[in-house]
Parts: sequence; structure tokens; C-alpha cells
Amino acid sequence: MAFRLAFVLPLIVFSLDAATLRGRVLDPDGAGVPGAVVHLRSRDGGFAQSAMCDGTGAYLIANLAETAYLAVADAPDFASSAAQPVELRGDRELDLTLSLARLSTELSVTAASTAQSPAEISKAFDLIDKHEIDARAEYSLVEALRLTPGIRVMQLGGPGALARIHSRGLRAFDTSLLIDGFRFRDVSAPQADGAGFFGDFLLLGTERIEVLRGSGSSLYGTHAIGGVVNMVTADGSGPFHGEVSGEGGGLGLFRGVARAGGGLLDDRLRLSGAVSHLNVTSGIDANDPTRNWSAQGFAQYVLTPRTRIGARLFANDTYLALNGTPSAAPVSALPSTLPVPAVEGRTFFTAPDDPDYNRYSSFLSALLTVSHQWTPAAAFRAQYQGVTTRRDNRDGPGGVGFQPEANNSNRFDGRIDTAQARTDLTLSRRHFVSAGWEFEREHYDNLSRDPQTNARVTAAQRSHALFAQDQWRMAGDRLQLSLSGRFQNFSLSRPAFTGGNPEYAGVALPSPPNALTGDAAVSYFAPSAGAKFRAHVGNSYRSPALYERYGYSFFAGSFSAYGDPRIAPERSIAFDAGFDQYFLNSRVQVSGTWFYTRLQQVIGFDFSGIINPATDPYGRFSGYRNTGGGLARGVELSTRAQITRSLYAQGAYTYTNADERTSALLGGSVRSIRVSPHTVSAMVTQRLWRSVDVTFDFFGASSYWWQMFSGGARPFLFSGPKKADVVVNYTRPLGERARLVVFTRVENVFNRTYYEDAYRTPKAWAVGGLRFAW
Repeated sequence: MAFRLAFVLPLIVFSLDAATLRGRVLDPDGAGVPGAVVHLRSRDGGFAQSAMCDGTGAYLIANLAETAYLAVADAPDFASSAAQPVELRGDRELDLTLSLARLSTELSVTAASTAQSPAEISKAFDLIDKHEIDARAEYSLVEALRLTPGIRVMQLGGPGALARIHSRGLRAFDTSLLIDGFRFRDVSAPQADGAGFFGDFLLLGTERIEVLRGSGSSLYGTHAIGGVVNMVTADGSGPFHGEVSGEGGGLGLFRGVARAGGGLLDDRLRLSGAVSHLNVTSGIDANDPTRNWSAQGFAQYVLTPRTRIGARLFANDTYLALNGTPSAAPVSALPSTLPVPAVEGRTFFTAPDDPDYNRYSSFLSALLTVSHQWTPAAAFRAQYQGVTTRRDNRDGPGGVGFQPEANNSNRFDGRIDTAQARTDLTLSRRHFVSAGWEFEREHYDNLSRDPQTNARVTAAQRSHALFAQDQWRMAGDRLQLSLSGRFQNFSLSRPAFTGGNPEYAGVALPSPPNALTGDAAVSYFAPSAGAKFRAHVGNSYRSPALYERYGYSFFAGSFSAYGDPRIAPERSIAFDAGFDQYFLNSRVQVSGTWFYTRLQQVIGFDFSGIINPATDPYGRFSGYRNTGGGLARGVELSTRAQITRSLYAQGAYTYTNADERTSALLGGSVRSIRVSPHTVSAMVTQRLWRSVDVTFDFFGASSYWWQMFSGGARPFLFSGPKKADVVVNYTRPLGERARLVVFTRVENVFNRTYYEDAYRTPKAWAVGGLRFAW
């Protein structure tokens, strides 16, 4: 009891010391900019707040703790100001100057889990802000990510269809999805990742998307092998604001969004919320409906300048009509050459309609945060996140090919509870240390039902992790160095089975091995040359899923195991090095990154029957086991340019060479499936007549290999996508703060046919809509 009181009392003995930041946002001529927004974020990354300027360009942010911050300002028709470090010790005045034609500056928190300006980031990093999302009229996470270098998005059909995000030629579950810095995972998925919900994430209350390319397990734990995608929620600060929008058109699509936010009680209480409904009535072949309800909310209350409590909520409920599985032509009809050219109707058949095959899914992610600034140099955060997921795949006898004899349901329920406590210490102006503890509890429930079957398995796992990071800024802040590490141990609970006799009964179930990861990054910024050089090395891991430990099939009244509780985590090591070069007073940026990732140990499913039932403790003939991995290496090149005040362009090229250690393809090739060696992307935005914005974006990928089970081990060669979209936005001001936007979006404007994993994607289609914002 004494220990608990010693831990709690410092949180409830609040200091009333407060600091205020005020100043003006100026244009290049020194005049105030009405309506400009100032973004302020604490160096430890735990606090963010925004303020809107009045008619003279003046702003004020009160009730601030005395600590170190980064500040940046932006406004329509201007590039953002340079990021400014601010040390608050009492009240402070800070003027920020916008630019007419330079690349915008954005503060980020994902690369190091603390706030950094672009010059300080030592890793390969990209940021997609709300201005780009609006210019492209994107509403889904996967489409917003499509132009990011090193990222390959694969959506298996039209809007709302299942989707994958591949980073640097690795597997979909090697990319970790975060919401406000916390992992979103579906513990009931085969690899316990979030990929099964990627296609369901809509951008309704998202301020920006941050993308870390490369290993990130020392900061973010499991699954962060190839990269990290972090969706950052809008904080709701400032005067009351919001928008209502609707759009509709091709594929029978309708989408409506309503969102609002603002500060109350002198901005001590900040609220934001959004709700969205997406309804696709026809889809690609007039029989691919989907419905998606999403809601997002945020609240934060400033108890004192040093203590804040906050909550975030993200909920989703989706229905998706599924098609059957694509199939290869009969082996006798396939050419003997490898790979087999993918020609629909000749060498393969795309996914057929299945009238009674549907997916019902939902998730709820809730985050609670208490933060306290002990002193100007010491901060503490305690956070809890609960993630609940549900997927129910229902099928029946309708459709072509192999079908069940009766209606069935295969339901997967998962829950993850995560508690984290961390402290951030500023040891000097240039030395910053973070350390913390994290507890995670996973629960898995799989229920399979049909008229003859009612089989169920439940399982649980717990883990504890310790993590730390040490950051240095040296040589006048030109040299950045960071070191981080994470230790995690796991414990399993014995699973419970009903409806059969599993092979796991009475057999020892050992706890998984510990996971230990480390990370080092360094960068040097040369202001006179406008160049930054960076390098990053780290190892990562993926914790085995409960499905991989206790997976089973049910046949003739009994379980057949194919999981293995003894499986060790997947492990990898990654290197990358690159540069960021700025030209013409930061109007042009050119970046290049070389990367190398080796999967040292992975978990594979062995179909070949190598596992010997006589020696396997679970009597398995095939199933999950640890195997050798593979490697992926390549180059990422990108450029951004604010050519004129009204013309912006960006482009990227990625070369990826990915191989498996052991071939699973006929002919012995070790080339990884789903990987296009060459990808390119581009975006151009032009403002016309001060009220019309035209945006053109393009993504192209070279051919890739894919393997269909019905085709044996033959690799099929599919042409990669060449997809171009055009968006036109017309904006009409309605008073000082309100505006009406009329927009149209034409997707796949060149009307190209392409396939992702043999699923046909939409040809040219278009929507139109209205957006009222204030």
C-alpha cells in the first residue's frame, strides 16, 4: 500500500505554474496572416496543441507546462514556417514567418517516438498531411499511402475490398499499423497483424499519416520489421471548426462525413469527433457491395498546466460481399515455360461471384492517457489501450467450384489490452532520454459452426517489455545520434478446446523465447550545403500469433493440430543509409535511400508433410514451424518541389530485389511473390484562378509473380498496375472562416485493366461531391 501511495500521490499533487506562448504569424513582407494556425508539440511527444490567429495574425497558447517545445505555423496559400525550438520558462513571445514558395515543414513523432523537425530525423521517413489528403480527395488509409516510396499497396478489388501494405518487398504483416503511437493488431488473425482491417480504415478524424520505412521494433515492438504506419488523430484545439461532406458516383458509391472539434473553457477542454458512412452498392461486377460505418473521437482536459488527461476512440463496423478464390487453368492447358503469363480466361480465372460468401467485421480501439510534467526537464506518461476485433466469415452452398454443403460461420474474436508507463528526461539541452515499461495481454477466440459442427478454441498470452532510448544533438544540432533497445518476455496460458479432442491435451506448452532488439541511427545536417546524411541499423521481431501456436482444422468430429506452441519469434536485421538534399532555398528536395533487410528466422506453413507425426509431440503431418527467411534490398529515390507558389510536384522510384532462402516455386526460383522490382509514383497539383486546384497522381509497378494453389507450384506473371487519378477542387469562400468545396475525382483515368493477386480491380470510374467547412 505504501508503494502504491508513493506512486500515485505525485500525480495528484499538481503544480499551478503556467507558461504562455504568444506572438504573430507573418507573411514574407512582415504583415500578419489572419487564420494562420500555429502547431506546438512538446519535445517528449506527449503534448500537442494548435491555435488559430486572429485578424491581425496574433496567436496565444496558454496553460502550458514549462518545458521544451517545437513550433511551426501554416496557412492556406503559404508554405509553412521553419520549425522553431522553444524553451518555455514563463511567458514567451515568438513570431513565425511563412514563405510564399518553399516546401512545407512538418513536425513528426513516429521516427523516434518524440517530436522532431525534418532536419533532426535520422531515419527514412515520410509524412502525408491533411493538405495532400484533401488535394487528392482520398478517404481511405491504403489509397493515401499508395504514392509513398518503398510502399506497395495491393487492394483486392474495389473500394472497401481487402488490402495489403507491403514495405520494402516484405510481407504484409511486416508493416506495423499504429494509431497515435500504439499498435493496432487483430490477435485472432493468422499472423496477429492488422492487415485484415487495412481496407476498412477510413480517414475521418486523421490529422496526418506518418510512415517510418525500416525496422522499428525497439520503439514499437512486434511486427515493425519492414516499416511503421502511424495515423495521428486531430487534437481538436482552437475555435470551433468542422466540415460536412458527401460524394457519390461510379460503382454505386456514396460516402458521407461529418466532423467537428474545438476548445472550451479557455481551450482547457479540447474535443473532436467524426462519423463516416461508406456504401458501395454494386462494385466491380455489380455484385460486390460493401458498407462501412466508422467513428472517431478525441478529448483532452488540462487539469493544470502540468497535468493532462485524454482519451481517443476509433470504431468501425463493416459488411463486405466476398468473391470466390481465383484459380489457375487446368495444368494440361498451361504452357511449360515459367513463369506462366497471366491471361484471364486462358491461364487463370479471376475471383468468381459467390452469392452467399460474406464478411462481417468490426473493431474498437480506445486509448486513455495521463501525462504529467514533473519539472521542465522531466515528464511522465501513463497510457492504456484496448483493442477489440471481430471477423465473421460466412459461406454457403451457393457459388461455383468447391462449396460447403450447408451454411457455416467461422468467427474470430480478439482482444489486446496494453498498458504503458514511460518517462522522458532532458538531461541537457542536447541530451534526451526516454525509458518505460509495457504490459500486453492477448485473448484469442475462434468459433466454427455449421449444422454438424460447433468447435471452439480460446487461448491467451501475456508479455512484459522494458524499453529505452538515448538521443543526442551535437555540433550545434547538426549531428543527431539515437540509440534504443527493447526487451520483451512472454508467457502462454493453456488453451481451451470444445467440440473435439486436440493433440495439445496433456503436452507441455513452453513459453516463447524472449525478444531483444536494438536500434541505432545517426544523421548529419550541413546547413551551408543544404544536405543531410543519415544511416540506420536495427533488428526487429514478430511475436508468434496464438493462431500459429494453436491453429487447427476440424474434420469428422475431431481436431487436427497444425500450430506449435514451441515456435520462436521471427527475427530480422536491417540497414539503410541515405541523404536529403535541398536546393533553391528549400523549394526542391531530392532524397535517396539504400536499404537491406534480412529475415533471419521466419514462421512458415509446411504443406509438404515434412513434419513427422511419429516424432512431432502434437502428431502433426503439416503445420507451422520455424524456417529460414530471405532478404530484400534496393534503392528508394524521391523528390519534392514547390516550383511556384501555385505549382507543386513530387515523384518517387523504388527498386526492390527480394528473395526467399528456400524456393517454393516450380523451377527452383527464389524470387519473392507479390514483389514488383520497379515502382514509380508522381503527383502534380496546380492552382488555377485562385479557386481551382487540379491534382494528377500516378502509380505504376512492373510485373510481379503470384502463385495460385490450383496451379501447383507454378509462378504466374501478372502485369503490375498503372493507375492514374485526377481530382479537381473548386473552393468558394463563404465569409471569413467558412468555405464550400465542389470536387470531382476520376480514378484509373487511363481505363487500364490490372489484377492484384489475380483479383480484378476497377477500370475508370468517377465520383463528385460537396464539402462545407468552417
